[in-house]
Amino acid sequence: MTGKDGKKQSKDEEIGPRGRRFLKWWIIGIILIFLLLGSYMAGNVYLNKQSANVLHMEMMSPNLPEPGLTVADFNLTSNSTPTKVISGIYLDRIEDVSLSDSSWTGDFYLWFKWNGSDVNPGENFQVIDGSIENSYLVDNYTNGTEHYVIYYVSANISDFFDISNFPLDNQYLYVEIEDKKDASQDLIYIPDNESSDINPNVIAQGYNISMDSVIVKPHIYNSSFGDPLLDQEPTSYSQLRDGIALNRPDLGFYFRLFIGLFVAVAAALVALFIKPTVAEPRFGLGAGALFVAIANNIIVSGLIPKTGVLTLADMVNDLGLLVILITLIESTISLHIYLVNDDKPLSRKLDRYSFTILLLIYIIVNTAIIISAS
Repeated sequence: MTGKDGKKQSKDEEIGPRGRRFLKWWIIGIILIFLLLGSYMAGNVYLNKQSANVLHMEMMSPNLPEPGLTVADFNLTSNSTPTKVISGIYLDRIEDVSLSDSSWTGDFYLWFKWNGSDVNPGENFQVIDGSIENSYLVDNYTNGTEHYVIYYVSANISDFFDISNFPLDNQYLYVEIEDKKDASQDLIYIPDNESSDINPNVIAQGYNISMDSVIVKPHIYNSSFGDPLLDQEPTSYSQLRDGIALNRPDLGFYFRLFIGLFVAVAAALVALFIKPTVAEPRFGLGAGALFVAIANNIIVSGLIPKTGVLTLADMVNDLGLLVILITLIESTISLHIYLVNDDKPLSRKLDRYSFTILLLIYIIVNTAIIISAS
């Protein structure tokens, strides 16, 4: 290449002041959009995680009152002499966890040990927010005034899962046991944490499992249910509560859900290397990527309940859709610059800069979302 040819090519690649200003504001605009959007998404994911942890702490702290109640509501009257029932839970199996149905099914051993004949916890226990599908007496004995019974229980339990950070979510399952007949003034549970545990062979697909200590917490009903024998209102029942934590072990499930979306975004970005005048493949890749992203959104939404909550999955899908949409807008602008303005160097630089900036920002924002949920 001669010096003259090189100078001519360099001149052809130059863009004017107006083109440089346009490129600068285009890049600044994209960065600002994704900076604001990424900050909102990462911040929202982090707050959702903290909120879920606080809620679980409130659920599993025996000394924290439930929302809307005070510590005074938890206290028994001075003349109450309830029977103390030592109780424990051993989780033996988790048959199914269905986020979309807001329920889970599990099998567990439940035992009671007490003195006296004023109460009968084995005959009167119930699973709160659940239905007992099967229950049978495993063993029982009586030694004077001391009683012991153990049951094997299969229950389907409603649990309104926190899906805000799905599919990087951590879930909590709760087994809550109450006596159907006797309020706290007559019966209180004492947690048997020495014997309560979880079967190490228990599996919940897609999660690692751990178990909190079994606690006992007063459960307050703002009614005496019309019972003339109950003077105080609200009515307090002793509740045995077991918490099971489900944690995502890695990012495998996350990438399996969004691999189609990531490929669609990559295809839309690669299309920026096609000359804008070759409209069919250039715009066709972007349009096809848009349909794939929408289909992926529909598939992922079917895995969780339709609550109207903006989930992490929605954010990742919306981010991908936005990137694909911007590539289509950029292709339209690049085609106009190439044909109408006859400014091929500006069109080429717009394509290259857009590819680089969008790719980097897309990776950064997705990484920030993942870190915020971890």
